[in-house]
Amino acid sequence: MIDFAHAADGAAAAGQSPWSAILMWLPLFAIIYFMMIRPNQKREKARQTMISELKKGDRVLLAAGFYGRVIKTGEHVFTIELARGVNIEVDRNAIAAKVDANANPVEPEAANSQPPAAN
Repeated sequence: MIDFAHAADGAAAAGQSPWSAILMWLPLFAIIYFMMIRPNQKREKARQTMISELKKGDRVLLAAGFYGRVIKTGEHVFTIELARGVNIEVDRNAIAAKVDANANPVEPEAANSQPPAAN
């Protein structure tokens, strides 16, 4: 009985072309590439362009969540001023985003403080 099941399975597989298996998986890989890999590559390229265009005085957000100003740029290391007199050196990959110089981060207390609702 088991021999018959294996023989039937082998006969069905022998009748199919090996190209049918490849053609079945090809659209799946294409979907994965265009939905996941390609957008990530575009995002990383835009981030690398942003980092290469940074100059002295630009305000940045670090991956650790700190805001600071670029004091000195280098090929691999940037010097960032976190506060007056507090300078740190970070790797270029530690810079998450360039922040608008005029924009101030919203204070958590100010964002949550709303006047009481009138009844």
